[in-house]
Amino acid sequence: MLRVFCAATLVMATGACATTSAPADTTTGVYDPFEGFNRRVFAFNEAADKAVVGPTAKVYEAVTPRLARTGISNALGNLNEPVVFANDLLQGESERAGESFYRFFVNSTVGVLGLWDAAAYFGVEGHSEDFGQTLAVWGVDPGPFLVLPLLGPSNLRDTFGSGVDVALDPLTYVQIDNDNDTDIAFRAGSGVLSALNARITLDDALQALREQPEPYIALRRIYSQTRDAEIRNGREEEDPYKDLPDFDDF
Repeated sequence: MLRVFCAATLVMATGACATTSAPADTTTGVYDPFEGFNRRVFAFNEAADKAVVGPTAKVYEAVTPRLARTGISNALGNLNEPVVFANDLLQGESERAGESFYRFFVNSTVGVLGLWDAAAYFGVEGHSEDFGQTLAVWGVDPGPFLVLPLLGPSNLRDTFGSGVDVALDPLTYVQIDNDNDTDIAFRAGSGVLSALNARITLDDALQALREQPEPYIALRRIYSQTRDAEIRNGREEEDPYKDLPDFDDF
């Protein structure tokens, strides 16, 4: 279903780009030709969060001990390490790929299937990579800004990339007891738990966003800046003028 959704979004956005010439946001440089549609989806997501997602996350937080939530979050993160490893390799980041491989091996064994982040205890912290970031490293532009139903902010590049990440994920091809219903239930359950853990973590940030004078504009700016930082892996943005002399000296 995710692949179909991503493909449909890709076709929709590509077709619209051919006929739309809306300018980019002059304050952030974010290209947002679908702002009207995005704002409606943003309003829908806000309503869904206030009515269903937020309250469900609160109940989950109340009934699940912090230690259990941490273990679940660690295990889900460990299941994603092969995707991180693949994207590290595709970006030519051999050292980071080695860290991802080490984390997956150590956490899957010493860390009891990832419930305990043993690799972090031994000094190797985790990092995030996805195919959207890989495309950016390869020089692919982000394309138009998108707000996806229930999934939140994205852009054309990252939406397409999320579909490729599904294809890169070994769990996509693993069958549990050769039972399709069990496979679907496992993937759906892990997706729900991941979303609930993320919602709890982002609670303060969401409240701060809602207090902004224009939450949609703030969301667009924050997403763009966050993704840029992730693509650079925390490195400072290179200044193209750094080697020029300081003409004030003359």
